[in-house]
Amino acid sequence: MKEKLLTCGTFAKICGIEKHVLFHYDEIDLFKPIYVNEKGYRYYSYHQYDTFKVIMALKKLGMSLKDIKTYLDKRNPQLFLELLNQQEHKLIEYINELQQIHEMLKNFKTLTSDALNANYNEIKIEYLDETKLLLSANSENSSSKDFSNFMNEYTSFIENNHIITGEFVGVMIEIDNIYNNQIYNYSYLFTTSNNITKHTFIKKAGHYLCGYHHGSYDKLYDSYLRMLDYAKEHNIKLGKFAYEEYILFDVCEASKDNYLTRITMEIDE
Repeated sequence: MKEKLLTCGTFAKICGIEKHVLFHYDEIDLFKPIYVNEKGYRYYSYHQYDTFKVIMALKKLGMSLKDIKTYLDKRNPQLFLELLNQQEHKLIEYINELQQIHEMLKNFKTLTSDALNANYNEIKIEYLDETKLLLSANSENSSSKDFSNFMNEYTSFIENNHIITGEFVGVMIEIDNIYNNQIYNYSYLFTTSNNITKHTFIKKAGHYLCGYHHGSYDKLYDSYLRMLDYAKEHNIKLGKFAYEEYILFDVCEASKDNYLTRITMEIDE
């Protein structure tokens, strides 16, 4: 019984592509029809379907048509297995990247939702659970506290610790420096981390003085002053560090005047 063949249009429809893709692949000798009649009409076998889907998968994984053709011209089972191993490794890396992007989106959703529900003007004492923080190198009193230097430290910290963008990176600053109006003389960059390393800092469970800065970063000191005044008025003895967490910023807010920074200050108990 003669094999039933598929027209170019039917085969293209089954594969979810346009006919011109098959025309092009035929012209470059990448994927050719099993039969061409005397009128030039192309016909394909259902046996070719799996081969075509592999070509599409390799292309989607970033393999060039030239490299795919080179493989097909030399193909054998051993070479096919080597190719599958290579592409599987690429695919796993790509899946990991997508998972990181997913984590980034979830983290941004949480930060933004929290910000929309925050009372920007409220200063209060809150009990916070223990948190493990991953710290950068100590930057206190180092030279060049300009923005360029800060960004170099920021990007190096993210890359060296494989931090997903969207996991907030905050700043730790000694409260004594705040009293002395040196709020850019920060000590550490930090992010949350469940892994214990030599760079892990335990932010202890306890009571913290908490508030928000609503506005551009160059006016952060005004919010710190409000919190220091609150602590003085209520006889609150502050501890060593304050923590800045950037909740609303450039990625979701066009105006710097609407940025939101969460500030928590240790209380000496």
